[in-house]
Formats: sequence, structure tokens, C-alpha cells
Amino acid sequence: MTGTARYCPEWMFDAVVADIANHFLRHDLSLGQLALKFSRGLADRFIEIHPTEFQQTAELMLMFLSEIDANEHASDYLAGFGYFRVNFKSERRRRNLVPTFSSIEGGTRQRSYNGHDTLKRFRAYVFSRRSNVGIVATPGWSLSVQSELPTIAKLSRDLTDLTLL
Repeated sequence: MTGTARYCPEWMFDAVVADIANHFLRHDLSLGQLALKFSRGLADRFIEIHPTEFQQTAELMLMFLSEIDANEHASDYLAGFGYFRVNFKSERRRRNLVPTFSSIEGGTRQRSYNGHDTLKRFRAYVFSRRSNVGIVATPGWSLSVQSELPTIAKLSRDLTDLTLL
């Protein structure tokens, strides 16, 4: 890492955890493998996030989806939450993914993410979607195609190649 060490922004942490959980549901990979891949990949850009933090947060999200019997909608909720956190600051405010004087992947000076807050935001998102008021991801959206976030998009695309483990 070059320059001053920075923390991963909370919205990016949320999107990554949702992507990890979604890959777990859709592919034959363990949460541990997925979490380790993202932890290693993001360590080049941010202060390290331990793989267990990613894994435990993804487990909490998956347990919640099981509790509400999300079934075939689980992947849609996870992708939608990632889309919402990447593209929106709130229900009414879009996130500027191409800032003029900085990088969207620049990080923050203070740690603002934690798994329990991510779960709270995810639960609120799912309940808003189930009430037909939540923001839905555009068809075909995934973190892997988010060109404004090259670091995490590449990690998401490369998840099927876990030979680095």
C-alpha cells in the first residue's frame, strides 16, 4: 500500500460482504475461501480486514435470509443490497462514483464498518424490498461489472479462480 493507510468505507464493506454471500449461494465455494480472497485483495488498498470479519458478517446475512425463508429471492436481495450500497448514499441520494478530486476507492481515515451495522442495514433493505419500496438492482448488475470500482470488481470477477489459496 502506498501513502497513508486508509480503512475500507462502510458502504464498500457492505457491498463486498453481500457479494461474498451471493457467491457462496451461487457457486461451490466456501465462505472462508471467498472471505480470504477479498481480504487479501483489499489489503493492497486498505488497512487489513480479517477474513473472519467478512465471513461472520456474510453468515449473519445468510442466517437472516434463512429465518425469513427468502429461498429463491435470497440472491436477488444480496445483489440488490450491494447495488444499493454502491450506487446510493440513501434512498433519495445517489453516490458520486466519479469524484473530481479523489478516488472513490480512496478509503476513510477512521474505521466506520462493522458486521452488526451491516446486518442492520441489510435487514432494513430486505424489509423495504418486501414492502415494494426498496431500490432494486438493474438487471444483470453485479459487483464484478462495476467499472468505477476496479479493485473490488476485479476481485469479484476472479472469485472462481481461487488458486491463490
